[in-house]
Amino acid sequence: MNILLISSGYRGVYPYFEQAIEEAFKFFNHTITKIDSVYTQETIEKVKDFAPDLIITLVGYKVDKRLMDCFKKCGSILSVWLTEDPFYIDRSIEVVKDYDYIFTIDLGALEFYKKKFPEKNFFHLPLGTDPNLYQPSVTPIKYIYDLCLVGYPYPERIELVTNILNDTHYSLILVGPRWRKYIANNMERLTIINRWVVPETVRNIFISSKIILNPHRTYDFAKNINTQGIESKSLNNRTFDIAACGGFQLIPNKPDLDMHFNVSNEIVSYASNENCIELINHYLNNENSRNQYRKNAKERVLNGHTFFHRIQFILDEIS
Repeated sequence: MNILLISSGYRGVYPYFEQAIEEAFKFFNHTITKIDSVYTQETIEKVKDFAPDLIITLVGYKVDKRLMDCFKKCGSILSVWLTEDPFYIDRSIEVVKDYDYIFTIDLGALEFYKKKFPEKNFFHLPLGTDPNLYQPSVTPIKYIYDLCLVGYPYPERIELVTNILNDTHYSLILVGPRWRKYIANNMERLTIINRWVVPETVRNIFISSKIILNPHRTYDFAKNINTQGIESKSLNNRTFDIAACGGFQLIPNKPDLDMHFNVSNEIVSYASNENCIELINHYLNNENSRNQYRKNAKERVLNGHTFFHRIQFILDEIS
């Protein structure tokens, strides 16, 4: 097939997602080309010459309406992968009307869409990981940090970090913009990188940390655009990235956790901040258990949760 990938128009991690998607389609022997999400006459001519069988984009919020009007006339299958659900679901509701196949990263969003748009083709499809970016250390691990947390300082993450700093003596690295606004960097055991960092740096931090904390963003965060109040029920993509690096992580007990991992020997979840600290105390003193979980989770992800597996799913459903 001829695959047309429309850039999401977002920076940060999105170009890495799109690169992984391109490589996956090529792996399955499809021809793929990529365009920006803005309308130009040159873009329209490029699309006509390419004659795509399938058009796909991530998010979909920035695709020019005039582009969509042209796509609908060319007979291609239109698909979107909604990777910000359910946090901006008010915007997603408007987007899905234009597409034939809609993939969402969140189980809660999927349940909502199926009720609201029963005539549409919706599928649950979490983001995968790119093993070229997230991979274990090729040399023996030299741990620098007891704990790490990579991501934006959402309120639930701030609360967990504050509890850890108050109730334990462990070293901790925080990575992401605005952490210094909420957490005072006045302890020798605390390191803050107060900005977004590239995947290579994230990977190096993961493999340098004994335990990776992965508290998820809540559906009712004040800056979300989710007036429907759709509950987030799914794992974030960082879950798969951490496992691909061979990292040991602690994660909230999400409703779809056992759809993707064996909770008895691949991943450890917590029910509350207090429970998380109990698990930190236990596993920091039990390296053998950490190593077993790390090994099992890595094998599970590499065998079922990469971008190659996700693109195979899309191709199977559309075909």
